Amino acid sequence: MEDYRESVGRLQHTAYRNMRQTVAYATIFVAVIATWMLFIGQATPATFPWYAVAILSGAFGLATYFVRQSRPRLYVLAVAVVLAVVGVTGMFLTS
Repeated sequence: MEDYRESVGRLQHTAYRNMRQTVAYATIFVAVIATWMLFIGQATPATFPWYAVAILSGAFGLATYFVRQSRPRLYVLAVAVVLAVVGVTGMFLTS
């Protein structure tokens, strides 16, 4: 019975790590796309703040790899997700 609990615990830990990495990759991808859009000239004065917010979300997504404690890492990831959603929503609403 103890082996079963240990296996389930490892599976849950691995699943959480994979989910965290996928979400962080998604915010970094949003930031890369926003940066690319800035470089090709798609940003207008009205959309520039939303692109900046999206790029900031990628910075927070990248920061999750440098934070070692699990609780602060969760907070940094939550900030990255919120900024990505706000940035993408703002980009779509203003364009």
